[in-house]
Amino acid sequence: MTELDAGPVRLRDWGGAGAPVLLAHGMAAHSGWWDPVVPLWGGVLRAAALDFRGHGDSGRTEDGAYAPETWVEDVETARAALGWERFVLCGHSMGARIALRYAAAHPERLRGVVAIDFLTEPRTDRPGRFARLRNRPQPVYPDEDAASARFRLEPDGTALSAEDLRALGRRSLRPVEGGFTWKFDWRALGVRLDPVWGVLARVRVPALLARGEFSTLMSREDLARSARELPGARAVEIPGAHHHVPLDAPRALAAAIAAFAAGLPE
Repeated sequence: MTELDAGPVRLRDWGGAGAPVLLAHGMAAHSGWWDPVVPLWGGVLRAAALDFRGHGDSGRTEDGAYAPETWVEDVETARAALGWERFVLCGHSMGARIALRYAAAHPERLRGVVAIDFLTEPRTDRPGRFARLRNRPQPVYPDEDAASARFRLEPDGTALSAEDLRALGRRSLRPVEGGFTWKFDWRALGVRLDPVWGVLARVRVPALLARGEFSTLMSREDLARSARELPGARAVEIPGAHHHVPLDAPRALAAAIAAFAAGLPE
C-alpha cells in the first residue's frame, strides 16, 4: 500500500491489476474504514481510498467551512492524482452521497457508482449525536487511552467487538498540542445535507445501492425508493450489517462490489 499526497487530499493506493475502484468514507471517518474490505479482493481490483478534506490525514479548510462541493472536488483531485481516466466510485454514508453527486456531475469519468447505506434526506424527527456535537469545540484528550475510551460510532449499532472498536478508535486519533484529538475537523459536522432525490435522477451511470440489514439510518423503504429514482440501479441488502457496512460485513460487501465491477462494460 502506497500513500500519496495530492495537495490537500491524502490517498492510499493498494495497487492491483483489475478495474480501478476509488473508495470514499463517511462523515467523521477516514480511509481506514476500508481496511477490512480491500485485502479481500486480493488484487483483483485496483483499490485506492481518499481522506476527504477535514478528515483523516488530509488538510483542513482554514475557515472550517465544508460543503458537499468541497468533497466532490476532492474525488476529482484523487482521480487526477491516480491518473485514472475511468473508474468505479464507491462511497459509504456521507461518502455515498458525495459519490452520487460526482456521478451526476462527471458521468464520463465513471464506469459505475456504488452507494452504501446513506441518509436520503435530513431527519428532523430524530437528531443524532452529530447534531448535538457540531457546535461544541474540538475535544482534546490527554492520552490515547482516554481518547479511545470515548470513541463511538454514529449510529452506534455494530457487529464489531469492544476490542475491535477500541482499536478503530486508536487509529482515528492524531496528536495535537495538549494530547490527542480525532482525525476529523469537528466543524465538518455542520455540513449542509439536502435530500438526494434530485441528484439520483441525474445519475446516468450503472449503479449499485446497498444497505446494512440492521441499519437504522437507511430503511428498506429508503433503499427501494432510491432504486426507483435512479434509473437502472441494482439494490442489495448486506446481511448481518448495521449502518457501518465496511466494518460489520466486509466479506459480503467486498463480494458485492467485485461482482458489480466485473459486470460493467469496459
